[in-house]
Amino acid sequence: MLGAVLLVHCGPSQPVDVVPLPSGGNGGSENATGGSDIAGLGGMTINLNPAGAVSQPQGGRDAGDAYAGDAKAYRCDDAGNCNTCLAILSLGQPGQTGSSTGDNGDTAAFQTYMNTQTNAKMTMLTTFTSLTDSLLNQYDVVILQALEDNVTSSQTWTYQASDIAALERWVNAGGAIIAMSGYGGNSIEVKPLNQLLSFSGITYGTANTFTTCPDNLCSCADGSIPFNNWLATYADNPAITHDLKKVGIFYGRPVNCSGSTCQVFAADPSSGGGNVGVAQVVGNGRIFAWGDEWVTYTSQWGLTPTQWDNASTYPQCAGHTAESSYSVPQFWNNAFKWVAPNAGCFTITQPSNPNQQIIP
Repeated sequence: MLGAVLLVHCGPSQPVDVVPLPSGGNGGSENATGGSDIAGLGGMTINLNPAGAVSQPQGGRDAGDAYAGDAKAYRCDDAGNCNTCLAILSLGQPGQTGSSTGDNGDTAAFQTYMNTQTNAKMTMLTTFTSLTDSLLNQYDVVILQALEDNVTSSQTWTYQASDIAALERWVNAGGAIIAMSGYGGNSIEVKPLNQLLSFSGITYGTANTFTTCPDNLCSCADGSIPFNNWLATYADNPAITHDLKKVGIFYGRPVNCSGSTCQVFAADPSSGGGNVGVAQVVGNGRIFAWGDEWVTYTSQWGLTPTQWDNASTYPQCAGHTAESSYSVPQFWNNAFKWVAPNAGCFTITQPSNPNQQIIP
């Protein structure tokens, strides 16, 4: 790729938008407790600019605009302000059942983090809406969360062929999807995920995964089961898994993909275990599918020490806490960098915690 690389530094955007739209269906419940919390943040700025990435033209993008390579035109105004450098649409309910320090019931921790500690802009649609070209073309990344009105019931959203066709067009033209599951205890939650991803070769299974703590130390990371079985055989190695330690998982779903561009980057190491993370290139777009939602809880991110990091009170937790052994911020750095490879202006403002330094 010829030409100079232009690095654009963009400031953080505004707090989370929750956009109610016409109602849909409901979902299930998970065998866990709590919500999620926002850790104290501040410190250095990380610029996600992959080698060879070329900045996109300034200005917004209308529904008919063409995409450039794998990425869309990132949103900077004529003055070069890129406060919506990466426009993200979150569909469905955010995680509501994961453990959190302080248990403050915050269910929008991931969205708040993205809107205050990065220069991306994440908008949440928490009620059902049809997917159209005009809606999707406002965004660079779509995150599929719990596609239901309420994770305590058993009715999920139902999409039509027109919704799936619009999403397929958008991805083939350069859009990116990040999908997660494991939000509730009812396996029916995978039905709308599999509907929307049917064109991609990615499917979620109905089994419960990571249901039992392998030792007595899971409480040290606020109740999650540590996972670090990152594979090195996928095509884009090490882009997705570089510098990852552990992340927390609890009550997830297996995920699989087929086709020549299928990349399995994480797998359950237990006997008969399935895939935990897969990635797929579809046309000019990319899809990143993860088998759990606990990576959205900031209690798992290790950004600040918790009570479990007090070695005097909890000596058994030394080296087993989120702060000391997890690398969830790095996980999200890698995920967004892979799905939007030309997002040269995207930045994460990260605290200067030596255990959680992001390596671009």
